[in-house]
Amino acid sequence: MESYPLGVRRDGSYYTRIEWCSHTESDPLLWVLNIIDDDVTRNGGTWGANTLGPAHLILSFFGEEQSIGKIRFFRNVGIDISVLGELCKAVDIYVSDTDEPRKLRKKEDSIESVPWKFLTHVNIGKEEGWQDVVLETPVNAKYIRFDMLENHDTPEIPWTEMNEIKIYP
Repeated sequence: MESYPLGVRRDGSYYTRIEWCSHTESDPLLWVLNIIDDDVTRNGGTWGANTLGPAHLILSFFGEEQSIGKIRFFRNVGIDISVLGELCKAVDIYVSDTDEPRKLRKKEDSIESVPWKFLTHVNIGKEEGWQDVVLETPVNAKYIRFDMLENHDTPEIPWTEMNEIKIYP
């Protein structure tokens, strides 16, 4: 039987947990929790943030510090009535190696109330499937913040969507 280091999935990505988000919905197809599950089918659900943007998300590695070298985004707009124009167009990524992000607990909390180190800006393609972001130099972090800035081209529909985020050493 093959074994993996603690906290690493069979595909080599880290297990993560959601620490805080600025937007979520009561419908399970749109919950922010979909961002860390492995269901990438069309009706499997996305993180459908009910906003034109930005929508903020903070993931952690269960209190551990990890080295981040690659991030994968699964681009999917979820349910059948969704259109690719609702897909997230750009993401800003930040990291923190302190425990300060733990103080973000309520919807009213401001993500800017804790210090963040800007990591990179990623333009997201307007198509379904995986998109890889390989960092020039790996960084260590306890928390990683994703800001989904806007959707592609549906200003009349207030949704910015992404299906799954995986983080690798």
